[in-house]
Amino acid sequence: MGVVFRQSAKNLVVVVLGATIGALIIWLSTKYLTKPQFGFTRNLTNYAVALSQILLLGLNNTLAVYIHRYANDERKKKSLITACLVLPLVIAAVFSVVYMLLRSWILPHFQPADIPYMQRYFYWLPVYTVLFIYMVILEQYLGSQMKVAVSAFMREVVVRAGSIALILLFGFGYIAFDVFVIGSILIYLLPVAIFLLISLTTKGFGIAFHKSDFEKSEYREMVHFSWYHFLLTVSVLLMGYMDALLLPFYDRNGFSSVALYSVAVFFISFLQLPLKALMPASFTVLAKAFADDDMLKAKDIFMRSSLNIFIPTAGLAVLLCCNLENAITIVKNGYSEILPVFAILFIGNIVNIATGMNDQVLSIANYYKFNFYLSLVLMGVLYLLIRVLVPRYGIYGAAWSTTTILMIFNVLKYLFVWKKLDMQPFSKGTFFVVVAAGAALGCGYFFPHFLDQAHHVYVRTFLDVAMRSMVIVIVYVLMLLWLKPSPDLQEYIATVKKNKRLF
Repeated sequence: MGVVFRQSAKNLVVVVLGATIGALIIWLSTKYLTKPQFGFTRNLTNYAVALSQILLLGLNNTLAVYIHRYANDERKKKSLITACLVLPLVIAAVFSVVYMLLRSWILPHFQPADIPYMQRYFYWLPVYTVLFIYMVILEQYLGSQMKVAVSAFMREVVVRAGSIALILLFGFGYIAFDVFVIGSILIYLLPVAIFLLISLTTKGFGIAFHKSDFEKSEYREMVHFSWYHFLLTVSVLLMGYMDALLLPFYDRNGFSSVALYSVAVFFISFLQLPLKALMPASFTVLAKAFADDDMLKAKDIFMRSSLNIFIPTAGLAVLLCCNLENAITIVKNGYSEILPVFAILFIGNIVNIATGMNDQVLSIANYYKFNFYLSLVLMGVLYLLIRVLVPRYGIYGAAWSTTTILMIFNVLKYLFVWKKLDMQPFSKGTFFVVVAAGAALGCGYFFPHFLDQAHHVYVRTFLDVAMRSMVIVIVYVLMLLWLKPSPDLQEYIATVKKNKRLF
């Protein structure tokens, strides 16, 4: 776990940097784009991300797991890589044809004021989707080769820096909205190209397919694995995206509501940063432990990874809760409604992260059928909740629908993994982290507002954020050093002291 923790710590720096840039993107978007424009661009991205995950047919999961089984067989490894790169493109081409044929049926589902946006950029969605497909699958491959930080830097930093440039060019009138939208799509060509070039430098990566490379039993096993992961991805993905995807249909404010909801979801996404940073490397080690049939090691990795993810998540949660009002002060422009939406979504996401890497364990241990059937049932319940609550309560109805299902889903997965595999994400270290976070929350919440925000709002708000955050971080770190909840954290700190560097 020491190597995993150091690799994940490096990745965390990149992810946090990307999130900071993302915050700048959100602020600039609320400043220079109207709510319908901002809502439309977020909606287009949501559809592209959702469709890319669906059209991958679960092959990204298959690549991540089976690449280790064929690590010493170059022919099978290349055939697996080739199949996982070619099949999604074929499926995407079929989807694009069907999508274009259904244009006259799709457009009327949107609010009347939003239809012109969809009409103008209707044919760009397949392009956007294909770019996401290859970014995901190539990044998954690089993660399996322990090249997490490089791919994360391209995704989290380079692409977002390009997005900032496009927003500024549009905001200052140098480019039209058409150029801004199309540029925001084509910018993803850059990470796809870089990921491919990096992949070509790894051992065993190549394009070559021979039908005889695999036995019929291997084909059946991989098809079966991919199929259930495809179904699982569809159900889990729709549970995560259904609220944002359906808002334009059922909320009378259409893309304007999407803009508000997107800002709340963005703030919530900060809670996902540790998971995004630590999970890829932890998943690789966990998958290897299962492949070696070393259940003692797998249980240990599961518990320690869950704790290591929860430590920075709890710290970020405290920082968010104590600084959210400052963030709204900066955004302005009628976005204050996101505060209760954030609070509602916060509940479900904390439960999701605190219960550990259950999805990954169920996937590796071949219990993905349970995950699928459970998510399928809950997906239907979620749709009914959204269909009833969104027309009546708008974005608040969407938030409560998602949080309710997310809590039920994760509690049931947690109980299943505990019963079937005797794997438990909680330990006394978890309790110590909660105590440390509680102390930091109290200090941050009751820290006085020394600065009047009536004048020079940006300067005074940033100063308040800096002081409040410094107090929170100092208290939280000191509590962690005192309570010592994680042996991996202690090992990492000792390594930093010895080598005088972070990585």
